[in-house]
Amino acid sequence: MKLSAKAMRLEGDRVELRRHVSRNYPLYGEWYEDPEVWRLTSWASAPLGVKAVQRLFEEREMSRTDDSFAIFRKGERDPIGIISLINLSEAHASADLSIIVGRPEDRDKGYGAEAIEAVLGYGFEKLKLHRIGLSVFDFNGIAISAYEKLGFREEGRMRQAIKRDHAFHDAILMSILSSEWQSRRG
Repeated sequence: MKLSAKAMRLEGDRVELRRHVSRNYPLYGEWYEDPEVWRLTSWASAPLGVKAVQRLFEEREMSRTDDSFAIFRKGERDPIGIISLINLSEAHASADLSIIVGRPEDRDKGYGAEAIEAVLGYGFEKLKLHRIGLSVFDFNGIAISAYEKLGFREEGRMRQAIKRDHAFHDAILMSILSSEWQSRRG
């Protein structure tokens, strides 16, 4: 994928996805430091600090294999989350999806699902991807249900791959293919 092919903004009914700006990095740092965000979404051994998050997003903005957006409620100035296509492979026409909704009060309102729909459209239509995958931990039932409603299918498990809450848990691998996404759109 060429950097020039990257969209600057994507829109849903209630959300818009915009490119990252450095003034939001401290807010991202707060989200990534949150123990619950870390528990539900991160492969890291501990929550990331603010400086590590700033480096992560500076690198993402320059990366040829990552394509990342901030999630906003339409018309608002401050983001509510982050969504990214990572590990983009032109050779395999594939990418992995990563998403967080930062504050608890913004979760479970459908903003994440709407952002995912926008990114799937972008990935399959503009970037011409064939497959978009993700991993989700087996104890994150809300996310698993949302991914299934969006058309993702379980394709495998990494057994006891992550330690959380003093126990080992499976990482569920899920994906959606372009043809499956197209058929859902009618």
